[in-house]
Amino acid sequence: MKLELDPKAKKYFNEKADFLLSELVPVLSKSFPICKDSYRPNFPISGRFGKRDDPNVVEFKDIFNFKHNGQLINLKESSKKIEQLSQKMQNRKELHKWVSVTLLTDLIYDWMKDKYKIVTDLSMVDYVLGKSQESIEELEIWIPIAELYIQSEIKIGRVTLRTIKREMFECWRTAIMNANPADDEKIQKFDEEQKKIQELAAATMKVNAEPIRAFEIALEETEKSIGLLRCFSPFNFNPEKKSYCVVFGKENLESTKHLVFQDNNLVQISHAFVDKNNPIWIIDDVQLSLLQNAGLEMLSDILTQEKKTEFQERLLDSLLLYSRSSLMKNPSDKLVYILVALESFLLGNESIQNTISDGMAYFISSNKQERISIVENLKKAYGLRSKFIHHGETIEDLETLKEFMLNVWMFFSLVIQNANRFDNRKQFFKAIEDEKYS
Repeated sequence: MKLELDPKAKKYFNEKADFLLSELVPVLSKSFPICKDSYRPNFPISGRFGKRDDPNVVEFKDIFNFKHNGQLINLKESSKKIEQLSQKMQNRKELHKWVSVTLLTDLIYDWMKDKYKIVTDLSMVDYVLGKSQESIEELEIWIPIAELYIQSEIKIGRVTLRTIKREMFECWRTAIMNANPADDEKIQKFDEEQKKIQELAAATMKVNAEPIRAFEIALEETEKSIGLLRCFSPFNFNPEKKSYCVVFGKENLESTKHLVFQDNNLVQISHAFVDKNNPIWIIDDVQLSLLQNAGLEMLSDILTQEKKTEFQERLLDSLLLYSRSSLMKNPSDKLVYILVALESFLLGNESIQNTISDGMAYFISSNKQERISIVENLKKAYGLRSKFIHHGETIEDLETLKEFMLNVWMFFSLVIQNANRFDNRKQFFKAIEDEKYS
């Protein structure tokens, strides 16, 4: 695979870059009064900055300034235009799968510096695509998932969930110790990272792209797959429990910390989690089989399809909205997300409640009394939402909400299992009408 743009696009981007280059001028030195901080906290030192040849320190790259013939050239004024140019290039289908906006931006900055110094005679496009090409390789990205543990591998769409095993860290740790036998600080940091993610499930995916773009693609696919997995989470049935099954680092597991003093002496530092419920979700092989039969396997197949039906596209969008309800701590927020998901899928030409109540009742059950109960529960749920949105009242009728959450889960589970039955929602609504008047 070779990165190329058609002649017309290449000419366009080169002209834009040449114009930006023509705007560069040396910065005139100015003297500014030095303002000293009136207060500076005594921050603890957690890292060091230094030279490139020191592997223990971090170096920041100054992309906005460079020197040439004793003069300072500043690119800051052109930064917004360079980012816009990078975004337009990255949006091209020839580049979108392979290169990130971040890399393109950095390389355009590098080209402008080299071109200004007459270090290169390449056009911007040739320079940037050539450097980008060198960065592309097949990479396997592992993205840890918070509070999720699995007994066996789970394939969801284009990602596969695997366990981050201790053996992986042992090999890595040995390599670090052999390279830096006396660096206790680095080994300690490594051990701290291991404690955080060992045995967690990770969404894994092989991607052929430059490293930044590879991570972006893997993250996007992971967010979709984990969102759909959450649709089958036990947290969907309890209005008082919250799921933390998200990309590790985004879980926002709230905690408090306080210091205890006695006779002016610090005697204790306490740390406690706000949510007292168990946040862990363990999927063993028995539960996995149930999830697959409930629709997870069907969703995985739909995610991998290059061409999806209108019905499948709308279903996936609605399920991703629905899955966000399990991330909410407040029952009122859960209800809002659930109803928005239902409305986005079932909204038709009739009134919202009639469309949704018919859709749920006639799709979930064939029993008259059960259908009436589902409709009545939906009306109560809308009443709870109205009190929250229009009057700011918190939801106290948790039993009604709990019943509603179960009805919604049953509805979406059945729709998933029929995802290949309909090409569009019009066919789906007709099937409900046929059942209603049969």
